[in-house]
Amino acid sequence: MKMRFEQFTEEVVNKIREFLPESFANASVELQTVTKNNDLKLTGLTIRCADNNICPTIYLEQFYDKYQSGEDMGKILSNIADVRVRNEVKNGFDVEQITDFERVKDMIVPRLVGKEWNTSLLEQRPHKIVADLAVTYHIMLKQDIDGTASAPITYSLMQGWGVDVDTLHELALRNMPVLLPSTFQSMSSVLSEMLYKDMDDEDAERLLADMVPQDDLMFVLSNKQKVNGAAALLDKDIMQKIVEKFGEDFYILPSSVHECIIVSADADMDTSQLTAMIQEVNAGQVAPEERLSDHPYRYTVEDGLLSI
Repeated sequence: MKMRFEQFTEEVVNKIREFLPESFANASVELQTVTKNNDLKLTGLTIRCADNNICPTIYLEQFYDKYQSGEDMGKILSNIADVRVRNEVKNGFDVEQITDFERVKDMIVPRLVGKEWNTSLLEQRPHKIVADLAVTYHIMLKQDIDGTASAPITYSLMQGWGVDVDTLHELALRNMPVLLPSTFQSMSSVLSEMLYKDMDDEDAERLLADMVPQDDLMFVLSNKQKVNGAAALLDKDIMQKIVEKFGEDFYILPSSVHECIIVSADADMDTSQLTAMIQEVNAGQVAPEERLSDHPYRYTVEDGLLSI
């Protein structure tokens, strides 16, 4: 008989040390409920060593799905242990740094989330509304070849700094080109990067020719990290370049929190078709916590982002 999710998580807590190296023998193992984007609540596992004040959070729902599909519990525990070891933070982080505004003000960056889908999340986080989206703010703690680490800015943290939302917003937009530079590429260029990385050149060229029309009408807006890149919509310089290319007559499709698709008005599609496309992609190809919106937008120099 299969374990219920609560039983599964208890089993993980009780047995995970058996699959970890000896250095984790005295680590504290805890569960916590974490509210992610779109008010998705996940069960996070933390395995914290005494000599390190930060550690990764491992979300257990994905592993429970594998258990439900028949994967052996021992293999699952081994995989969880591997994830924890691979993501060990070698140097502890000075937690007091976060409370010192002068030390972190140049590390503040924005993210975009859907306003209506994040009512619980936004109760805890200072934000600004742009169309029907919300800009939240985060401290970029680490950024290297192994990935990024960040901390969300809450109302209590902002109040402790003695600053307001306008200050956070101004700093986040100022820091974004430095910490998370925007990218604007044709769809063919993006697909080319993906295909040439994973396939032989000849096969990639053949597949690319079949997938992308001769005249590109679709472009991808993101950032160099390809993480939370939809916030590039807040980058006035990159948006001005898009306006110069298309004029003010183009569509913005919220592919996910990580990227948006810019579609020329020359594309033979109306807004109802675009809305249907976005909703279909959201339902079948985008993780619930990564969805940004379910309809298209337009952008004008005077008014910025506009829902349509």
